[in-house]
Amino acid sequence: MKLRPQLMAYLGLAALSLAAVWIVAAAVSAQSDERADTRSASTEKASADKASPEDSPLTDIVPPGATAPGVDITADPRGFVEVAAGAAAADDEAAAAEQPADPHRLALKTERVIVFKDGYCLIVKAGTATTNAAGEVYTDEVPDAAVLGSFWATPTEGRLLQMVAGWQTNTTKVDKETPCTQVVEVLLANKGRTASVELTDKGTYTGTIEQVLIENTSTPVTPETLKLFEMTEAAELMTRAAAGIPVVETIPSGNARTVSGISGFQFVLRTEAGDVLMPVGQVKNVTVRDMKTTLARTVTTIERTKRLRFRFADPDVERTLSIMYFRPGVRWIPTYRIGLEPDGDMKQAGVELQCEILNEAEDFEAVPFDIVVGVPNFRFRTTPSPLTLEGVLRNALAEAAPQIMGQMRNDFSNAAYSQRSGEFRRGAAQGGEFDEAAAINLPDDLTTTGAQDLFVYNLPPLNLKRGERTAVPIFTTKVPYRDVYTWDLHLKRADIEAAPSGSGVQSPLVLSKNEVWHQIEPTNNTQVPWTTGAVMIMQGGQPLAQELLTYTSPRDAARVPVTVSVETRGSYEEKEIARDLRALSWDGYNYARIDKEATLDLCNNKPIEIEVEIVFRVGGKVTEASHDGTITLGAFEPGDWENYRGHPAVNNSSTVNWKLKLGPGETFKPTVKYEYFTRS
Repeated sequence: MKLRPQLMAYLGLAALSLAAVWIVAAAVSAQSDERADTRSASTEKASADKASPEDSPLTDIVPPGATAPGVDITADPRGFVEVAAGAAAADDEAAAAEQPADPHRLALKTERVIVFKDGYCLIVKAGTATTNAAGEVYTDEVPDAAVLGSFWATPTEGRLLQMVAGWQTNTTKVDKETPCTQVVEVLLANKGRTASVELTDKGTYTGTIEQVLIENTSTPVTPETLKLFEMTEAAELMTRAAAGIPVVETIPSGNARTVSGISGFQFVLRTEAGDVLMPVGQVKNVTVRDMKTTLARTVTTIERTKRLRFRFADPDVERTLSIMYFRPGVRWIPTYRIGLEPDGDMKQAGVELQCEILNEAEDFEAVPFDIVVGVPNFRFRTTPSPLTLEGVLRNALAEAAPQIMGQMRNDFSNAAYSQRSGEFRRGAAQGGEFDEAAAINLPDDLTTTGAQDLFVYNLPPLNLKRGERTAVPIFTTKVPYRDVYTWDLHLKRADIEAAPSGSGVQSPLVLSKNEVWHQIEPTNNTQVPWTTGAVMIMQGGQPLAQELLTYTSPRDAARVPVTVSVETRGSYEEKEIARDLRALSWDGYNYARIDKEATLDLCNNKPIEIEVEIVFRVGGKVTEASHDGTITLGAFEPGDWENYRGHPAVNNSSTVNWKLKLGPGETFKPTVKYEYFTRS
């Protein structure tokens, strides 16, 4: 199915105004009604392993299964142990399940994700809630990144009066009996009971634990503490701690979590002779009938969360909102595979495209994805929207995969390349027009849509969690192609031929390259463009090369280098045919004119006829080229020279092109006459 025109209107006008952003919301809202709802709700519930006597820290001091009277406890001579630091958010799912859903809270679902190649995406969400007495609905699902001017909320009906972003502070407490880990805790757990206490000096006292002199403490939690409380994030935090990742980093800014505890050094034992004040640190053994070895603790969580409130005019009315924002964190990378088929009457190549999607933004469940060929112009892409309550724009993708984001370098941009023989766009495919576009084998539910300078592939719903990557096939097709052998010969000359002696440079001529490349030229006879991407070239299961396929419009041809041809060799020689040492005076300097004749020699040692294209480039002015070579004169190019001493105005840059077919064993020897000026 095709993307609706309203959405394409947004994509085409994104570079013109932010009003287009608003249009997309309406388009997606209408489109979502036509799509079959393929989402399936799923709830993942994790629970930490319950603490057992064998797992308890008391294992070393309490025999497992000891329930008979007279349990002996060997004291920790330190008297008490502090609870260590850590962090995480509590999630009591059982309690939450018993509470009814808040009718004023928007249950947002992601309706669509529109992904661009530069690591940005447009996310569209929708949700329904009933306004409260103040006419408000709210959501705590505030994105951590959104570009300035792209954050919009649009109701399906009614007028939205105000959208407010702010902070909400919530305090929750969870109580649980946990194993005692120190003597003072055991004494407090058995307060009021009869005990026999043996001290380290061998003295033994019997009486009632009348009082334990303690100080209540509150310390940050650890993953071990969370496990004792059976909280769902305990396993994840234990894994992070084992990997050496500081768990304190998991606490969002402004949040805090503490666990209650005690510390103490003395207790009062009431004996027949009277009350005895005893030091906890000198207790060696404690004997209590039916000893209690657990103590109540409380985990207190103070959570500061973002909240978006939407105010309408009327209370107690159901409202549906569509929310959209443009943010970094999701990118798609095109990858191609070209399979060359055995030569026949017409050479054919199978072309396959797949997109690799990187997600560092948020979780997506059964969400349709649109991948866009082309990049819209968002001027404030690096400026965060104040509605996200963030000081800087978070680009998690750049942090997670900086080598892919390229540090401001975009290897897969359609506009990042200057032309050369291996990377070019042809205005029209050679061989004339095609009767009809080649058929493309699209996967089910996969369609494409074009609008202005952007082109969109519509993917089926995908499941993709934050941090995951996926590859999705886009299309397969067969196209014609031709083989072409290119020889780019660039002369780079040192400006010394008329200079005073003693320059120290032995030769004024440098060949930048002398390689004949075998390249393929597939023609895009489909109705969809080929965006710039990596390509693997195969033939009969054998890999030939991996290169770059540049942007190719329908009915254009691309050129992709395969390898250097070892059976097609070229050579070059030149000779001076004239010299005038006082040919030109410019800007106070005298220039000599040197005339030269170059001879190129290309031999085809292959057993088949080949198509050849030769490009000869030199600093100076080409005056004559044999074999109908096409001469192009350009302005001065610094790349034609080394240590150039003259004025740029006195020398051109010239290129000569030849296109021909060369039979087996044949040789092509064109000549070129050219002149250049060098300061004397």
